[in-house]
Amino acid sequence: MNLKLQRIAAEKRWYFVSFVLLLLFLLYTAIFASGIFTNLTLSADQWLLHRPLTGADCVFRQWKLLGDLPFSSFLTVVLGIVCLWLRYRKRVLLYIVLLLVLGLGVEFVGKQVFSQPVPDSLGYGMNVLACPQELRQPRSVRLMIMLGMWWDARPASARAIRKEQYSATTPFSLADTTPDNGYPSGHAIRWSFLGIVAGWLCWRHVRRRFLRGLLMAIAFAIAVAGGLIMFYIGLHLLTDVIAGYLFGASLACCAIALLLRNEKKSRFV
Repeated sequence: MNLKLQRIAAEKRWYFVSFVLLLLFLLYTAIFASGIFTNLTLSADQWLLHRPLTGADCVFRQWKLLGDLPFSSFLTVVLGIVCLWLRYRKRVLLYIVLLLVLGLGVEFVGKQVFSQPVPDSLGYGMNVLACPQELRQPRSVRLMIMLGMWWDARPASARAIRKEQYSATTPFSLADTTPDNGYPSGHAIRWSFLGIVAGWLCWRHVRRRFLRGLLMAIAFAIAVAGGLIMFYIGLHLLTDVIAGYLFGASLACCAIALLLRNEKKSRFV
């Protein structure tokens, strides 16, 4: 009986955390819509343009594909199957998929409603951060790059470096801008959702301390890195990523509460 009461109390705590994160996301969105973050966000992007163009950019560009909808949907189903193997009730698979769909819905609506102006002088150089030269590489080379072999990536051209340097040193103006509709980042939503839930499952079901710590560190690193990669290679503004983290973490906490509600006899590894 005490175990049941403890589980119910833990479930309520996770729902509460999910609700607080949702409120923070809504508050952040309201502040974002007011335009207060515009200059700060654009300054962060211009600061990013001072970084060197390396083969690691191409690796991150390939890793970005893992956060796209097809593969992240596959990972969500895999996560649900793992939950079934860990002896959660079958309906948790439906819950996890529905939470993913909710995240997609918020991403879709946000990108239709909100936009942020990006000065043309910044946009001119931002596209070189995402390793455009990789698109001309054979598929076999791109596969090697995805495996982390950054030395196989073609180096950035002198023209790309000049474009980056021009955007990094030219004062930006809001007189000539192009709207960016990337709010919130779907990659940040999905990776934070999957990473936090996977990390919690490791904490709850892995008995060996070293293995548990290692798996949790990997899960949480993925949860954070998925969104930051999109900022690092210039495919999302920092405001998009932060919003994605807040909403994705809210979904993850809700998923954990649902898992506690639908837990049968736990299985340990």
